[in-house]
Amino acid sequence: MLASNPIFPFDKPAVYSALTEEPVYDAAIHLDLEKPTNIELMAEFGYNQEDIDASPSPMAVAGPFRILSNAGVAAAKVVLDQLRDTAESDEGNRAPNYLAGGVYKSKFLRDLCACPVLIKHMSEIAGTSLAAHSIPHQQLYVNFAPEDISKAVDSWHIDSIDYDCVILLEDPKSFEGGHFQYFRGTDSQAAEVFGTTTDKLAEGFPVDLPNDRVVSVQKSQPGDAVFQQGSRVVHRAEKLHKPAERTTLVISYVARNANLDDLNNVAEMIRWKHPGTSAELARHCAWRSQARLASLIEELPIDSSANEVVKNLKFAIDDVQKLIGLLEK
Repeated sequence: MLASNPIFPFDKPAVYSALTEEPVYDAAIHLDLEKPTNIELMAEFGYNQEDIDASPSPMAVAGPFRILSNAGVAAAKVVLDQLRDTAESDEGNRAPNYLAGGVYKSKFLRDLCACPVLIKHMSEIAGTSLAAHSIPHQQLYVNFAPEDISKAVDSWHIDSIDYDCVILLEDPKSFEGGHFQYFRGTDSQAAEVFGTTTDKLAEGFPVDLPNDRVVSVQKSQPGDAVFQQGSRVVHRAEKLHKPAERTTLVISYVARNANLDDLNNVAEMIRWKHPGTSAELARHCAWRSQARLASLIEELPIDSSANEVVKNLKFAIDDVQKLIGLLEK
């Protein structure tokens, strides 16, 4: 069952201010879409068939390939120059210099994330129908280079969302180090190296993984990107060797297949305490349950037993029930 495209909230968290002067997004001007020549599958990373079947598609990582045109890169930089002073720092092991809530602060960024041309392109690469993420604060992150270059731009982790596209805005020849890297292995294998469990991987780990299983992505120009099933691929942005500008747009997508278990780490998102999170998560879970309930209305056999009806109803509202339990803790 495919959920309809999520509806963006009619309001924004009170703490966010929206830009009043910025470029107007135009896909014909700001995109320069290429298809990746390199696509790696979950099976190549060592995932078993059960894990693959539980995922929206078998794709693990694709790229690098071009997403933004030169004009798109320039426009994004104009926007981010105005938003840079709203950047935050993670208190744990993750990104020391990042921007959250970008789609609330910038209509250009919101329109980029919601662009149907881009979403169609990414869905074709992923091999499953995607939508702009149903949790708005997850639709777009920006990672800036840390002031302290002893820290990774972002430590080893898995994402708390389904899919994301990491777009570089600087010329990769303008800095040393700072490569996007991914672990060619499973999440459980990485967790074993880190001495943790897979459910903790979103917290980030400043620990080295075996070099022979780490892939450093070599991008060639601004606007190049890597696309991944972020909830399945352990990845990081490595340390810079010397101070430099290094900025990435991270656009997130949600799988529309509501028949699968939700791979979005709702419990982890609650812990981050971003403005508006509770309402965003309520909308996300209601969106998934709405698709399941619609399917139940259309497809539940009339001669279903009481036990079958209960099973179907519990499945339909499972995400909502789980969120209620998390929020009541």
